[in-house]
Amino acid sequence: MIGKSQLATTSWLHKCERHDCIAGEQPFISFLDQPTIRHLSPFTSKPSSAMAALRVLHEIQISPCPSLPSQPPQRLSFLDALWLLSSQPVERLFFYEYPHPTSHFIDHNLPIFTKSLSLTLHRFYPLAGSIRPSPDSDDHFEIAYEEGDSVTITVAEFIGEDFRNISGHHPRNFKNIRLLVPKLSKSSTSGQLPPISIQITIFPTQGICISFAIKHAACDGSGSTQFIRSLTAACWSSGPTLDNISPPFLDRSIIVDTHGIQRIISEKILQYKGVMKQDSLPTSDPSLVSATFTLFKDQILRLKERVKASGAEEGKPSFHLSAFVVTCAYVWRCLVKARAYNKDIQQCYFSCAVDWRSRMRPPIPRNYFGNCLGACMAELNVTELVGKNGIEVAAMEIGKSIDELQGRDVGEVLEAMIIKYLEVARSRTLSVAGSPKLRVYETDFGWGKPVKVDITSIFETGAISLAESREEDGGIEIGLVLSEEEMNKFGMNFATDLLDLQD
Repeated sequence: MIGKSQLATTSWLHKCERHDCIAGEQPFISFLDQPTIRHLSPFTSKPSSAMAALRVLHEIQISPCPSLPSQPPQRLSFLDALWLLSSQPVERLFFYEYPHPTSHFIDHNLPIFTKSLSLTLHRFYPLAGSIRPSPDSDDHFEIAYEEGDSVTITVAEFIGEDFRNISGHHPRNFKNIRLLVPKLSKSSTSGQLPPISIQITIFPTQGICISFAIKHAACDGSGSTQFIRSLTAACWSSGPTLDNISPPFLDRSIIVDTHGIQRIISEKILQYKGVMKQDSLPTSDPSLVSATFTLFKDQILRLKERVKASGAEEGKPSFHLSAFVVTCAYVWRCLVKARAYNKDIQQCYFSCAVDWRSRMRPPIPRNYFGNCLGACMAELNVTELVGKNGIEVAAMEIGKSIDELQGRDVGEVLEAMIIKYLEVARSRTLSVAGSPKLRVYETDFGWGKPVKVDITSIFETGAISLAESREEDGGIEIGLVLSEEEMNKFGMNFATDLLDLQD
């Protein structure tokens, strides 16, 4: 499919050439007539005092290539529809060193990226479509691709802050980081939501940030990772074709609702005002900062040994004890201590998603593109969690909640979870985004592995993000977005409790 292109009028920008796709076809590319600038006020706190702005150079529409005719709509499974209860997309940012000027990227790398994306979208065409209510049912939603549908890429240049600072682990101004997040384009048709948007932000002669905003109803973390890995594989190929991209399993009818969860979810969606309305990104509190902490392999091993020893001493039965469990237990305790819950909050809750692909009976393909997640929840008294043995108790509760999922039907699990979430809706439940199993630091577009990976959407729910450590096999990175005051308290708790492990 051939599209029209227009060059932004700034003289120092170079034209992005359209490269041939397959059989002479080209991805659809269109540019802004004029570059625009988004400003942010100076952040007056310690993490950053620089004025930051984003110069938007291009907005590009990329369609699947070779071009696709309209495809039959696919009804969202109940595991997909559950995520329509939240309007917040999953936002993942990849930072790379890139010691070249903006013009070099526009001339040499952008054509490769757009061509690779158009090929990848041919395999993952639902992402180029839209999420909408099913016309033949009041209780269901569908993801539909129609010929000519496209994905928006924003190409921008960052002004006013050092790349090493904004991609660091230390507390950073969250409002500045939000400039790097793509906005999901508004649909011209009422009730339709785009599944994905992409932004490429250039820090001239320093680095690049490639960020994805993906609606969770379109796919889970395993699915989005599959898409991004396919995109990187195409970028790496000297002459990318569809043969470079493994096809995903797209048939969502493989997920069967045996417990009538769809009806329950639909009722909640209808009660939730604005769930099908595309809103602009909320303005962040100016005191918010983002930071990343790391538990190294030896620290995780000592935590596991401590939990095991405590359980053996008290004669408690064994339970699922992994690096994930002890990391979550440790962070949960540090965070509750930092928030200094008052006497009105006696119980605290922790929840996490669990990949259900191998738990389904029969198991579904590993390359299934959609949502296939269950969930579990742990509950503890605040006093018990912040007490002397809080880490051990928290690890036991989280581990047991995961063990209890064994052999259960995902519909049964989610029905119980929906009821539980409604019961504790006013409480601050700590949840988890991401997973070390996704191996995000293996995401290489041709510039080496990322120097940093962030999930910014955790600010909406107060969740933490988890990823494998970039620097050490077996370590885990923990991302948080908190007020500066809470972040300082959390950091102190995190460091102090690690010292106790030396004893």
